[in-house]
Amino acid sequence: MIKNFDFCILGAGLAGVSLAHELLKENATVCLVDPNGIASGASGTPLGLVNPATGRHATLTWEAENCYSSILENLTLIQNQSSTQFYKKNGVLRPALDEKIASRMKENFESTQWPTGWIEWLDEKDVKEFHSGISCIGGGIWLPVGITVDISCYLTEFINFLTTKRLITSFGLDYSIMNTKTFWDLQLSNGEKIRSNKLICTTGSSTKEIDLWRNIQIHKVKGQLAVLESSKPLTFDHAVSALGYIASIDSNKFVIGSTYEHKFEHEGIDQQGLNYLMSRFEKVLPNLKKNSKVVSQWSGVRASTPNRMPILGEHSELKNLFTFSGLGSKGLLYSAYLSKQLTNHLIQNTPLHSVVDIQRFQ
Repeated sequence: MIKNFDFCILGAGLAGVSLAHELLKENATVCLVDPNGIASGASGTPLGLVNPATGRHATLTWEAENCYSSILENLTLIQNQSSTQFYKKNGVLRPALDEKIASRMKENFESTQWPTGWIEWLDEKDVKEFHSGISCIGGGIWLPVGITVDISCYLTEFINFLTTKRLITSFGLDYSIMNTKTFWDLQLSNGEKIRSNKLICTTGSSTKEIDLWRNIQIHKVKGQLAVLESSKPLTFDHAVSALGYIASIDSNKFVIGSTYEHKFEHEGIDQQGLNYLMSRFEKVLPNLKKNSKVVSQWSGVRASTPNRMPILGEHSELKNLFTFSGLGSKGLLYSAYLSKQLTNHLIQNTPLHSVVDIQRFQ
């Protein structure tokens, strides 16, 4: 039996689910396929942040306002359909840990045209009053617009919503890809066949493992996180971004992350990664570290590109084969906005932004 669709999306992470949403809004028929299930890759991280001031010196991200408004729109839409609270707009505190970083952060704060209400500069004393027990040298920034998200829950609820909008899914089944030069066919392991006019690979770091994309300009970056439990209720609700990030799950549990491993022998958790996380955690919140224990660990592999910007667009040789990958550590922030851009490109053939267009590597 052959099932026909306008679009078939491979990968049920942030990119794939967000793209399915935008294509369905255009009345396209869409099938979302993932043999490993929802958020099985890097999108399965225990908690993620929407943080528009990234990097060591808190630089305003690319297309920050468009990206922020797009992800907040999606989060709000799905939260209104769900009885489970999966995100909170609780802000992000970014303390500097040495004078040089503080100077660069303040320079970025003063020289950048930040959207109104997005950011405040806090002197060292103000940071330590804002968050008791935190390490800080020279000051830091407060981003009240920061958002903490349980990504797995968000994506599960998102797909539940999209199935009411005619999304067809296939999870837990392996597949093989065939190009008929007119259509793209997926032969599923249960004998069914999915046929689509266009095939989009939103498979993250696994994209390079698909033979059709073996030359794509992405590389793998492993990230490890740890979930900890405090012996006392947490005295803060906001997230902290310094030598990684710290974000709470509930009144006692919180996540610390992340490692950035460009060379690794395996994709699982390990003691070396945990030691790295705990060492950095102790430098930021030493007292909390003393009063906490590790509950679990998590690891995932992200896709990054040479200029650390996402990669979108059509294969240079194979017609109607597209990719949407390389979101790196900014998957939450970029996913919704870039899905809109790619949908416009797929439906109306509008050009992609040169910063993310795959043609920059071709």
